[in-house]
Amino acid sequence: MCILQIEGAGVDRRPWLATAMAAVVLLGLLVARLVFLYTADTTPGGLGAAGRAIAVASIVTLAALHALVMLRPGSRTRWLLVAEAVLVFAPYPACGAAWGPIAGVLGSAVLLTLAAPASWLVFALVLLADTAARIVFGPDEPWMVPIGWLFVDLNVGLTLFAMARLADRVRRESAQRRRLVALAVTRDRLSTASLLRSGIGTDLSAVIRLARRAGRAELTEITERARRSLAAAREIAMAQRELGEARRGGDEAPPAGPPVPVMFRFCWWTLLFVVLNHHELVISNLAELQPPGDARGWALVGAAVAALTALQLYHGLPRRDGSMPRAWRWAMAAQVAILLVMLLRLGMLASSAVLPLLGTVAARARAPWSWLLAGLGLAGMLALPIPHGFADRPYFAAAGVVTVLEMYALYRLPEVARRLNETGAELARMAVLQERLRVARDVHDLLGAGLSAIRLKAELALRLLAGQPERAREEARGIGAVAERTLGEVRSITGRPAELTFLDELGATRALLEAAGIRLSADVRTLPPLLPGTDALLATVLREAATNVVRHSAARACQVEARVRGGRMRLRITNDGARPPATGLRRGTGLDNLSARAEEAGGRLTAGLPGERLTAGRREDADDVFVLTLDVPVRARVPT
Repeated sequence: MCILQIEGAGVDRRPWLATAMAAVVLLGLLVARLVFLYTADTTPGGLGAAGRAIAVASIVTLAALHALVMLRPGSRTRWLLVAEAVLVFAPYPACGAAWGPIAGVLGSAVLLTLAAPASWLVFALVLLADTAARIVFGPDEPWMVPIGWLFVDLNVGLTLFAMARLADRVRRESAQRRRLVALAVTRDRLSTASLLRSGIGTDLSAVIRLARRAGRAELTEITERARRSLAAAREIAMAQRELGEARRGGDEAPPAGPPVPVMFRFCWWTLLFVVLNHHELVISNLAELQPPGDARGWALVGAAVAALTALQLYHGLPRRDGSMPRAWRWAMAAQVAILLVMLLRLGMLASSAVLPLLGTVAARARAPWSWLLAGLGLAGMLALPIPHGFADRPYFAAAGVVTVLEMYALYRLPEVARRLNETGAELARMAVLQERLRVARDVHDLLGAGLSAIRLKAELALRLLAGQPERAREEARGIGAVAERTLGEVRSITGRPAELTFLDELGATRALLEAAGIRLSADVRTLPPLLPGTDALLATVLREAATNVVRHSAARACQVEARVRGGRMRLRITNDGARPPATGLRRGTGLDNLSARAEEAGGRLTAGLPGERLTAGRREDADDVFVLTLDVPVRARVPT
């Protein structure tokens, strides 16, 4: 019994499984009913060839119409109710008592389509009408048979309604979870956008205005604003990264709570009716085919069925906290013992009492043991001899699978809804953290180069203002262009991503390096057309490399090479002014960002000084050479 534990079913990770379960239950009912119709000539009021053809056509059409109702519940499918009603009651004159019970399908369509409480009244009338039809077309049958039909219709109607409604609830919870995630990310993005635009955006707008005049005072102010914005960008990037990494490492998933109350109550009552129906069928089968010969026999059967029902309800109905009753092992063992005795004495007539127990095992045991035990139990039940007048094994096989699946779903779906509620909040939190890390990376990678270029150009224009005023004005115009581009990137960080291209970025890199007095040589003549994601990745790597050359090196020259070999792109950026720290090379945030982007694209980024192994597998000769190498698939699809 140690394998019987309450465990997650995995449906919460794949909400579409709830709809699939509902579809499988409907399909199983269809198969079971078709098998029964093909063996109905062995039952009282058997079918002829014409009656069987009418019955098969009606049941297949009914199942197809009901599938539409389950997929689109609501008032828009009311016209289907009329068609289902005709298909449920019209075949009785041609098929006789062998046609029913079938009104449970129509009853579930009523509950799915009409509004309460009128739907429940119509549901009751439909079931009573089907029971009355059985009495009319089977007048010589024991009184327990129509009552058994009523329970079957009630079971089928409530089960189909529960499966469809719960599948719809799971879909709604999943959609709500996606909306919650999007809303949380949007709210955090708006907060970041406000921070960026009120600080860096304001400074860049001022820079654009100041660059049009390009006097000493304006250039001095541009330099100061560029330095201030660059410091602010670094501070924002660091704060977003630290907050995201701290939250990612420190928070845990919320603890499990009780199931959703409304769904729990609904499933609890539906399971109660399923259990009562399957135990009542034992009495109905005996009354119809093999009644005990005396009152003592009926008393023993009644006592055994009552005990089975009590034990099944004790350990089989779910609890709000998800726990198991204290003596559930003893209760299940006693139930198995009583079932074995009944099966030995009554055979297949007692088989319907086995199915609720198998459904409990499937829902509560650990997978895959749960399905193995349920399958073995079903196989053992089907091995019993079948009395004359009883439906054959294919019918019971299909009906057994349907019962196990419906009980499994009724146990699990309230738990799934609860988990969806919890994981919705958790996913929203994780999405916000990922958004913060992305913003930190983009602020560093996108804004750093533009703000550095503005500062360098403003400082160069100040130096040229006295001796070369025309050159100074030219640099000032370049400041305005860079500021406009950078302002657009501020907006792209919290809105639509910037469409970066490698060749455009190469031109911007040349202007940045020349403003810093660094000569750039580029060899990209063999570069093929690139996908947008790959193009943006190369542009981002080039931008960060150029920014690092300006900020952290004393380079005089920089070289950019791009080659394609064997379906892979290799970008190599070299500069001759590396400044290794005393304790060795220290990777910065920028290189970490680029490495993360390269890995997302299925590639690799390496950077090194002399003495470090490079991607190309060789070492540089010069002591001051720093090499950054990117290797990615040519057709890598990278999120821009």
